[in-house]
Amino acid sequence: MNVSEAPITLETLNTEEIMERIPTILYLSLVMIIGIPGNTLVILIYFGSLWKLRGAHWTFIRTITIVDFLICIIIIPFEFYQQTHQLTFYAESACKSFKLISVHLSVMASLLLVMMSANRLHRIWWPLKVPLSSRQALVCVIVLGILVTIVSWPEGLFSGINLKQRKNNITGFVLLVGFILCVASLVTIYAIIWNKLRKRGNFRSTSSVHPQIDIPYESSGVQTVELEDGSSISNKTVSHKIKGNSAGSRKISLNRQRNTSRRNRGSIKVTKTAFVISIVFISSYLPYITVKMVAALLNGQYKSDSIIQGIIPILSRCFLLNNIINPIVYVFLDKTFLTQCKRILLCRAK
Repeated sequence: MNVSEAPITLETLNTEEIMERIPTILYLSLVMIIGIPGNTLVILIYFGSLWKLRGAHWTFIRTITIVDFLICIIIIPFEFYQQTHQLTFYAESACKSFKLISVHLSVMASLLLVMMSANRLHRIWWPLKVPLSSRQALVCVIVLGILVTIVSWPEGLFSGINLKQRKNNITGFVLLVGFILCVASLVTIYAIIWNKLRKRGNFRSTSSVHPQIDIPYESSGVQTVELEDGSSISNKTVSHKIKGNSAGSRKISLNRQRNTSRRNRGSIKVTKTAFVISIVFISSYLPYITVKMVAALLNGQYKSDSIIQGIIPILSRCFLLNNIINPIVYVFLDKTFLTQCKRILLCRAK
C-alpha cells in the first residue's frame, strides 16, 4: 500500500512563491523604513517651521511631499502585501481600489515634477515677468488632480485579480508612454535652462569688465563722470543727472546689489534642488521603462533563471526610490532644511 503524499494546497504554493520573492520583499521593506520617516520629517518642516516660504515652487514642493508620503503609507504596504499573498489575495475590490490609487499617485507625482520644472523655466526665461503665485500654483495642482483622476480610472475599472498576465494592456501602455514623455520633457526643460544660464553667465562675465555707475534717486545737481574703456576707445565722457547725496546713493546702490545677489543665490539654489530631484526621477524610472519595453518586445517571456526572476520585480519597482529620496536631497542642498531637521531630531526649541 502506497503512502499518500500530503496534498498540495494553495497556501503551500504561496509559501514557495514568497521564498522566490524574498529580494523584492526586502527591497520594499527597506523603502518603507526610509520613506515613511523621511517624508514625515519633510511634512513637519515645510508645513511647520518653514511654512513662511511662499511662492509657486514651494507649493509644488509641499504637494510632491504629500504625494510621496501617501505612496509610502498606502501603495508600498499594498505592494508588500501583494508580494506575500500572490496566490491568496481574494479581495478583488480592494485590489481594484489600490491599483487606481497607485496609478493616480504615481502619475500625479510625475506631472507635478514636470510642472515644477516648467515653472523654473518660466522664472529663468522671463525673469522680469510676474511669477506664478502660491494661489495660482494651488489651482494648477487641483486641476491636475482632477485630470489625473479622469485618466487613471480605467486602471481601477479593468484591473483586478488575474490568474495570468493580461494581454494588450492598453492602460499599461499609455502609462509607459506617459512616463517616457515626462522623462523627455524634464530633459528638454533642463537643457533649455542650462543653455539660458550659460548664456547669461557669459553676458555677465563680459559686462563685468566695464565700470558701472549707480544713479541715485533724488537730485540737486549735475555731475559729469568720465569713463575709460581701453577696449574700444581711449576716453568717453557721459553726463548723468545725479540726485541727492553721493554717500547716500552709494549706500542705496550697495544694498540693491546685495539684495540682487541674495535673490540670485536663492534662485540658483531652488533651481539646483529642482534639477537634482528631476535627475533622481529620471534615474529611478529608467529601469522601470527598460523592463516594460523589454517585456513588450519579448511578450513577457523572460529567461527562466532564478537570478533574473529575482531582479526583474525589483527593477520594475525602482521608481519607488523617487518617492523616498527627496528628504535626502533637501538635507544636502538646503542648509535651512538641515538646520530644522537637527532641531526636530534633537528636540531643540526654536
